Amino acid sequence: MKKILILLTSTLSLAVHADNLNQTQTESIQTGVTQAMYDSVQCWNAADLKCFMAGYVKSDKTLFISGDKFIHGWQNSYDHYQKKYGTNRQGMGKLNIKIDEIRALDENHAFLYGRWQLKTESKEYSGVTSLIFEKHANKWQIIIDHSN
Repeated sequence: MKKILILLTSTLSLAVHADNLNQTQTESIQTGVTQAMYDSVQCWNAADLKCFMAGYVKSDKTLFISGDKFIHGWQNSYDHYQKKYGTNRQGMGKLNIKIDEIRALDENHAFLYGRWQLKTESKEYSGVTSLIFEKHANKWQIIIDHSN
């Protein structure tokens, strides 16, 4: 619970800084995050888990939250995906993301929320997602992923 409160407080404090962005900056951030999501989905649908994980900040601070699990770190997130879905088209299936909104928080952070659907040969999954993106070397990457 403490981690969730810290996450919410951090998100709210970043949102205050977003008021200082102009329309062009906001649109540029939204375009960059949308492209990052498109690239991520393309990688997943090509059954390329390494490419998909390039959409995440490669750091021990990266956090993936799903169900009742907190998975800390890029490598642990990669291992989780690999164990659950494998690295082939059969296991990974076809992913679709519907972006509901992207909010620029500041020049280097954005918040996205939307819905996801995954169809594999053996099962269908769907849910909602909220993502915090950070800009690293002119590339938007996920630092926090909460998907259920």
